[in-house]
Amino acid sequence: MTNPPFQPDPAQQRILDHDAGPLLVIGEAGTGKTVVLRERFARLIEGGADPERVTLLAGSRRARDESKTAILRRLERSLPGVRVTTMQGLAHQLVSRHPDLLGYGRAPKILDATDQFALVQDLLHGERAEEWPAYGDMLALKGFADEVRKFVLRAQEALLDPDRILQEAGDAGLPGWRDLAGFYRRYLDVLDAQGAVDFAGLVVQAAVAAAAADRPFDHVLVDDFQDTTFAAERLIARLSPLSLVVAGDPDAHVFSFQGMTDAPIRRFVERFGSALVRLPNRHRGVASIEAWRLPHTSEEHAAVARELRRIHVADGVPWNELAVVVRRNGPHIGGLVRALDDAGIPRSQAGAGLSASAAPATFPYVLALRWIVADPGRRDDMVESVLTSELGGISPAAARSLLRLARAGGHAPAHALEIDEGLADPERSALSELREILRQASGRRRSVLDAFSVLWQGLSYSRRLVEAAETSAQARVDLASVLAFSRLVGEVGASSSPSIEAFLELAEVSEGAPAAGAEGDRGREEVRVLTAHAAVGLEFDTVMVAGAVEGDFPSLTRPEPMFDLSALAGIRSRSEINRFRLADERRLFRSAVARARRRVVLTASDPHGMESDEAVASRFVEELGVAWARAPMGMAEDPVSVGEAAAAWRRTLGDATLEAADRLAAVAGVLA
Repeated sequence: MTNPPFQPDPAQQRILDHDAGPLLVIGEAGTGKTVVLRERFARLIEGGADPERVTLLAGSRRARDESKTAILRRLERSLPGVRVTTMQGLAHQLVSRHPDLLGYGRAPKILDATDQFALVQDLLHGERAEEWPAYGDMLALKGFADEVRKFVLRAQEALLDPDRILQEAGDAGLPGWRDLAGFYRRYLDVLDAQGAVDFAGLVVQAAVAAAAADRPFDHVLVDDFQDTTFAAERLIARLSPLSLVVAGDPDAHVFSFQGMTDAPIRRFVERFGSALVRLPNRHRGVASIEAWRLPHTSEEHAAVARELRRIHVADGVPWNELAVVVRRNGPHIGGLVRALDDAGIPRSQAGAGLSASAAPATFPYVLALRWIVADPGRRDDMVESVLTSELGGISPAAARSLLRLARAGGHAPAHALEIDEGLADPERSALSELREILRQASGRRRSVLDAFSVLWQGLSYSRRLVEAAETSAQARVDLASVLAFSRLVGEVGASSSPSIEAFLELAEVSEGAPAAGAEGDRGREEVRVLTAHAAVGLEFDTVMVAGAVEGDFPSLTRPEPMFDLSALAGIRSRSEINRFRLADERRLFRSAVARARRRVVLTASDPHGMESDEAVASRFVEELGVAWARAPMGMAEDPVSVGEAAAAWRRTLGDATLEAADRLAAVAGVLA
């Protein structure tokens, strides 16, 4: 099949015609930045450029794979190699190809996140507490090791060596950082002695190799440059290609929490002496935006599920052109996933950093483990999730009734788990079973493996999962996630810190851990459930943004890193930090909204069904100029699922005022 020819607008044509030197391309979502970079790549090859000396750097592995596929389709011929990669991939190529230029006898070993964490933890265990006056009592803590691990990565990404850290820490009045700078130096020395590099050091070393080698590429194209590092900026500069085209949107910078910065794109013209092209035309179209508010989270999830099915059935939109965007992964999205499953909607989860402990199928076990170690105040916050999850299995309405009974009796909300009043026999039996299993598991909290064994063997959820896997492909994926989770439990259970607390701490700090399941395939007929960060760069017909409430959009409660490099420039006030975060969250929200070509639906509710909608609705929705409205209710004459159709038929059958022919037709429907 022949691809339609690319029809550039005047600004895009300037990019295609660019001959030599650096060029910066700025454009918001949908203006064709990625498409024109791919077209430029293809035209360079068609114009006689050596395919081995043209490279396109994508912002993620998913974007890399999509660009490579699109370019090969565009060229309509095979090539020995298409140099489409990520910044890390390019760095790996350069370092592996030129180890001699870096003083290595052979290509260095590259530490992944797990190996790097293990190395940092091992080195900290060997440190003398008296040589760390400020942090000596933390050296054995996993959380502290993870903070130090992130610090040495961020420092390398920011091109800060130990001596500079030491000097700037002294100037900023941060005495505890002197010990940190010393450890940083020892850490780098150990890596050098082992012939190894971590992910951040890989990019630093690649810049050295690029400067020492003959020009590795004639033409370099870089996408999504708004989220990069100073080390990557140096690498790009030292490649010294004949032509360099960098594209991005400074107003779409959303990965600062991962150490990324927008400073390189904002100073690119000045630093590289670059020309500038702004893309003014939005080719994706302008999506309509609606905002719905509902009394309770369960009703919000049901409304999202019904609207997705309605769009698919009534508008004929394929499942894979629909997405649900949430602020973050975690056990709280279990209700949303269950609502989609109950509505018969095929779905997949995908997201950066979705580890085994965050997969939806494992959240009942994570929730149970958190309950076991939670203090009374935390249990008050968790109890409704426990009751309505696969653990308790009761309806949101029944859970709210138990909460009211607990409050009426003068008890804390967590006491609702001990109440049976007003429940049907199956619900009463399920809660009784849950209470007993949680008590047994609590007695084994010193070993996460023993506690999880009690949960796995005792919870009816485990039995349902195994039984469903015999007939359902999705259930088999869910079971695989639980098996991956159990392996993680086993690893911690066999370690020197086998407690539930240690397991949960490790699960929370394992930034960059391998995903439990594969990222969703856009070719499969399924709705994508994505975090706002995982949705960056994707495009759909319709996007449902669930949880458009304060606390999610924006979320200002993310813990500050223990060693924030910005502290070297002076201590920031809480108000300054919050202003910075608010701007970051606003960009993230607008990025989520920009994922849709045709329609965006924002939804909001109160998780406890007690506060007013106005008190929790996101301020960002008002900034868009969108008015909140009540969600449309499912109409009897407009059923979009078998359940709704059956309910409509039963109502028709029971309505004696209707014509006999209509009621007889309803009988046929009910019996079908």
